[in-house]
Amino acid sequence: MSLDNLPDGLLLEILLHLPLQSVFQCKCVSNRWCSLISTPYFTHRYVSHLHTNLQPFTLLFECKDDQSITRVLATNSEESKLKSLAAYVHRQSEHLWLEASCNDLLLWRAKADEEPSLMSVYYVINPITRQCIALPPITLPYPRSWIQAGLICSYDYNKKQLSYSVVLIPYFHDKLREFKVYILSSNTREWSESMVLCPDPEGFELTHFAFCAVPYKGLLFWCSNSGRLLGIDPYNTRCCRSFEQPIGWELDKETDCFGVCRGCLRICQISMFYTRFSSILRIWELKDYDNEGGGKWYLEHEVSVNQLVSKKSTWLTEHVQQKYPLP
Repeated sequence: MSLDNLPDGLLLEILLHLPLQSVFQCKCVSNRWCSLISTPYFTHRYVSHLHTNLQPFTLLFECKDDQSITRVLATNSEESKLKSLAAYVHRQSEHLWLEASCNDLLLWRAKADEEPSLMSVYYVINPITRQCIALPPITLPYPRSWIQAGLICSYDYNKKQLSYSVVLIPYFHDKLREFKVYILSSNTREWSESMVLCPDPEGFELTHFAFCAVPYKGLLFWCSNSGRLLGIDPYNTRCCRSFEQPIGWELDKETDCFGVCRGCLRICQISMFYTRFSSILRIWELKDYDNEGGGKWYLEHEVSVNQLVSKKSTWLTEHVQQKYPLP
């Protein structure tokens, strides 16, 4: 039996399991298919099918209260697992600091009162499976608050094996073209020292309150307050990528947010009182990225901060008005 001879009911059941883009393409197959897909009945069935087949997800986010006490919260698509997961993560945050993350893994550091001041003990934790791996202690001649950490991981589907690397960068004051980092790989489980050579002739300045490193395309990216990026390959520290700040970036303003969204690197800055009436939020996206040195910033969003206020969220309204008051 060919597809043309299938009853409408059976054909509809097949179409329900296709991605939305494929469904639209199927409308071009024939007038019969187009009519079937265009009916309100198909639309209702398709939307209902989507809601019952959502991919599971877990969202972890960090927040601080008025006393600067960090709490790590969790939400899960499956309500039955929410409370146990949130309780587990909360117990970890009582004696560990969250330093970095990559995919399902979190990098935690033991708090200062548990170890000597110059010794750091890190843990790689999977909050979903509750697995915890203690990394070998490392003693560095720097206060632990001066060390920026990054975590990157990958999964070999053929060997069914997860590998990860941790990179530590001690804080430095000036722009440097060459600086020392400390790296641990899951393959060796030993700390090693490496020198990073920044490809930018001006060097790189790591700010004391830098954002967590962001894993992207096999590199760990750090962002400076000036909006410049430096990507480090933990397996070859001589292989680095550097990106200048986007066009329109205000050098006297700090970076407000930095991370990956929809598979692309994005950076955000809020210009205080850009106009008489409101501050402006801008988001740039790094596009045309490749391993040959390509990559360019494009302005993706430019919106008045006042437009972020939502009638459905009184907390958001109060926060925006307090942090970005009208002049």
